[in-house]
Amino acid sequence: MIGAWTINVSGRVYGPYTLDRMRTFAGEGRLMKHSLVSREGAADWHEAHDEPEFTELFSDDGKAAATDTAKLDAFETTTTSAPAAADVAEGGKSHFTIVVDLKSRSSTGLEQAIMSFGTAHKLVPNVWIVSTDQTVNAVRNRLVQELGKPDSLFVVDATHGKAAWFNFGPEADVKIRRVWQKAS
Repeated sequence: MIGAWTINVSGRVYGPYTLDRMRTFAGEGRLMKHSLVSREGAADWHEAHDEPEFTELFSDDGKAAATDTAKLDAFETTTTSAPAAADVAEGGKSHFTIVVDLKSRSSTGLEQAIMSFGTAHKLVPNVWIVSTDQTVNAVRNRLVQELGKPDSLFVVDATHGKAAWFNFGPEADVKIRRVWQKAS
């Protein structure tokens, strides 16, 4: 793949991705200006804003796709089967399903975070349904803070037809996107 890029998140390398895909990630707030990137095959890593191909994405002249405030500098994934919506839940509460594969530690902090969103019910261990005014990205980003490196998370916003996940790996990312997009 010519002009391909990889992303380094806490020592885990994702990619390669095309330049267009990387720009999409920036627009979605998943590639931040301080994210570590490298051209495919290169051994050195640089912050995304230092690469000429991405500089305009993180400028302060209004072209920036996202800011660093209140966002995790982690490579997480979101997809939707409906047209893209604003990052604020429309019309009040949304209904979510949260599924966690927790391998690293106790779930106490995670459960407290889930309960802080609003009405929440634990269906079985590691599966909750939640009603909240938060967005799928906000829910994922908050819960990721309670997870360890081996843990994974899948969040579905049933109200808006969106999903966000964390730590499934590149192969699962492709499969999830393929299935989710076919449903639309």
